[in-house]
Amino acid sequence: MTMKEPITFEHYLHQIKHTPQTVKSYLFANKVFMTDNPQPDDYKYKDIVEYLNQKVKDYANQNTKLYILNGIKKYYDYLIDIGRRNDHPCRNFFIRNVRNRQVIHQDLFSSSELELLLEREERYADLKQRNQVVMSLLIYQGLNSGEIQNLNLSNIDFDNGTIFIKASRKIGQRHIELHNKQFRLIDHYLQEGRKSLMREETNALILGKLGTRLTVDDIHYLVSTYKPLFPDRNLTPSTIRQSVISNWLNEKKLPLEQVQMISGQKWISTTVKYRQINIEEQRELMNRFHPLG
Repeated sequence: MTMKEPITFEHYLHQIKHTPQTVKSYLFANKVFMTDNPQPDDYKYKDIVEYLNQKVKDYANQNTKLYILNGIKKYYDYLIDIGRRNDHPCRNFFIRNVRNRQVIHQDLFSSSELELLLEREERYADLKQRNQVVMSLLIYQGLNSGEIQNLNLSNIDFDNGTIFIKASRKIGQRHIELHNKQFRLIDHYLQEGRKSLMREETNALILGKLGTRLTVDDIHYLVSTYKPLFPDRNLTPSTIRQSVISNWLNEKKLPLEQVQMISGQKWISTTVKYRQINIEEQRELMNRFHPLG
């Protein structure tokens, strides 16, 4: 039995329904890439970055740089499709104009301060369990309100000790480890509080008083009720998330790439801004990890 010859890159582009003009564009970008790199099939992320760092000097136009990168990405999609690779070296590599928006660290909360959000007394047991789960997702995983709203029961994996977060327009998908405290908090909520709140069958993890999925507005209101703990500071889901990311970097000393991954941030230049360093160190890091910004 003869092995079937793999389809060509051009055939692949037509097969996935690209327009003739798009096919032409990808083929040209691929020709440029292959001319400069005759054997790129086993390239790693760093190889792509090094190549683009060299190529960027030839093209001042940002759109041209994007054009070349998109062609490279599509080529590795093709290699995966024909079984020549099982990983993509640059799927999460992006080029953008970096905005100079600094993180004001003195406005953020330490890990010990965030832990206080789990200790508030509540009148109703079912709401206490629900609220503790919500606050734990904010302070341990750094989720935003939309991500908490969209959580389903199937996103919690007790066996592997993780929670799965779906991708959104601005934030990437990820699996994040559950904190030790969350096993008990979430289990009690599922066995007691959630059942008490539930009016009909639903896959939503976090429920409101009426048994429906807790909304973003509900979460913002809930967090606002904790403001008496920090009367002179800006406590919101957003500042909690910023604090968590900052604490991962500055308290726990997690590697920059790991923090980018577990926070779901698409741009490592965004993650760099949470590190408490001087401006020169920050610029050096941004050039290292986001050389094409």
